[in-house]
Amino acid sequence: MKYILGSFRYLFKNFIFIFFFVLLPSFFFAMTIDLDNAAEVIGKFLDSDSLISFPHILTLVSPVNAHGWPYALLFVASVVVCLPFLLGYIEKHMRIGTRSLKGVFGRFNYNFLTTLLVSVIFLAVFEAWSVLTSGMIYAAVSLFTGGVRLFMSLIIFFAMVALMCWAATVLLLWLPCMQVNGYGALEALSYSNRLVNERRGGLFLSVFLPALAGVILVLAVAALSDLINVYVPVFVAVFIIVDILFLYYCTLMFVAYFDLTGEERADLRKKF
Repeated sequence: MKYILGSFRYLFKNFIFIFFFVLLPSFFFAMTIDLDNAAEVIGKFLDSDSLISFPHILTLVSPVNAHGWPYALLFVASVVVCLPFLLGYIEKHMRIGTRSLKGVFGRFNYNFLTTLLVSVIFLAVFEAWSVLTSGMIYAAVSLFTGGVRLFMSLIIFFAMVALMCWAATVLLLWLPCMQVNGYGALEALSYSNRLVNERRGGLFLSVFLPALAGVILVLAVAALSDLINVYVPVFVAVFIIVDILFLYYCTLMFVAYFDLTGEERADLRKKF
């Protein structure tokens, strides 16, 4: 819980200074979510006799779908442009303790390639995960009926969320190790794995629990959208959830990095 509390403490304490960095990625990612399809799929799962197709499940799980693929492309583009600024700001603030945009824009060139590399790899892994997860859930839907179908589908989905979070834990400190230490990709990955191994269980929970809460909230909001039939408030709620999760994971990387390397965080120094 130390990393979760520390990350959210930093996030909300500095929210006004960092939220605008992820406005575009959060907006475009929220736009990839087909809320009508999500509400329909959830309704069919609750009605244990309804047929559910593989494309419907994949559309629910993957941002690259018939509804949202243009926004998925814009999401990727905005991530590789906006995240270098955000990561540069957080690193500078934790390292020297000043809340200032001075020098942050200069970090863009330094952070761009590393952010692009990790983002592309993570998004490719996520898309492969989406296809595999959708296939396994569709198999459960085809093989089982009634309450067993719903139970098995939920078990598969949340187990796959846990697996994806485990993979994210492995890569969690990769970017800080490249951007702070200046290591090459393979050297940084090796060093980050050594750091992660010191607190693997705690880091996994710090990745998994907020992701689980976020997924449940988005699904609940999608189900609610079918009841109230009002799009804008539902979309705003999804956007806020996505925005907070983006900020949380970007913050978590550096909170964990500074803790595991033993480097003093200047933003935590008491000012007299």
